[in-house]
Amino acid sequence: MAQPPRTPADKNTSIRIAGEPAEAAVWRGRALVIDLFRFSNTICALLESGRRDVRVYASTARALAVRKLEKDSDLFSEIDLGPGVDQYDNSPYTALHGSDPARPALSVTNSGSPAATSLHLAQEILIACFANFPALTGYCRSRPLPTLIVPACLFYNRAHVEDVICARALEKELRGGNAFEAALEEIHASGRVLDFMTSRPVTGKRDIEIALKKGIFNSVPLVKLVNGVGVVQDACGHKG
Repeated sequence: MAQPPRTPADKNTSIRIAGEPAEAAVWRGRALVIDLFRFSNTICALLESGRRDVRVYASTARALAVRKLEKDSDLFSEIDLGPGVDQYDNSPYTALHGSDPARPALSVTNSGSPAATSLHLAQEILIACFANFPALTGYCRSRPLPTLIVPACLFYNRAHVEDVICARALEKELRGGNAFEAALEEIHASGRVLDFMTSRPVTGKRDIEIALKKGIFNSVPLVKLVNGVGVVQDACGHKG
């Protein structure tokens, strides 16, 4: 398959992958956050489902406080938020098919939401995953900026190597290459797919089927930090 043409701006724009959380805190260009198995795809799925109000929180305390005030909102998290808390799992399948798109969606997670909300100085924060690779790379190529790819596992558990593998594939994709198939092989070889499905018996298989497909989402989640809260919009303006 022919690769998209690269403009001089593409060639001159720096792209690198963060190795430490501190790099995200001081970054001033474009940031691409990858939490592959859950957060990235869940946020995309919420937009694809037609959600108009999607917000990302760094702390469970703040998300719970908002949920208490906004009783018509939905919480999405893999974290046990305590007894009596009505919440959805941080599941892209559930976000896409099993919840009401008319309600506000509040996301607070172990790695993805802290990663996104740490980028206080970034000019632009986008959420990336295989499922939105074509839309994301098309958007980035049309608006070149110095780019930092942030694997969210840096903020929680570095054993979640799928984030780093996806980050390397995204870097190559942004430079005009295609490393998707090789990345899939590496992720499967890591054992992380089986670990994830075992730990998420209800939707794990369906979530993985979404997370390991390329180009099934058109949404490019754009996170704007407002008083420390990530307000999410579709950078490409799709309406779900």
